[in-house]
Amino acid sequence: MIDVGDIVFRKYSGGKISRVDYASIGLVLETHQPKGCLAQYKVAFHGSEPAWWEGRHLHKIQEDSTQ
Repeated sequence: MIDVGDIVFRKYSGGKISRVDYASIGLVLETHQPKGCLAQYKVAFHGSEPAWWEGRHLHKIQEDSTQ
């Protein structure tokens, strides 16, 4: 689950191909989830104005637990 303050990458999907764009890093500023709808996240990516994204277009950075 993505929360306010999380760092995320943009995720692209099209057809059978899905990839994470590790060059696009952003900070989650707000969340909005109306009843019965997908969660929306306001994200500020480096060099652009904050915009709203669906969760399926974002990849949350996870802490490496193997250390």
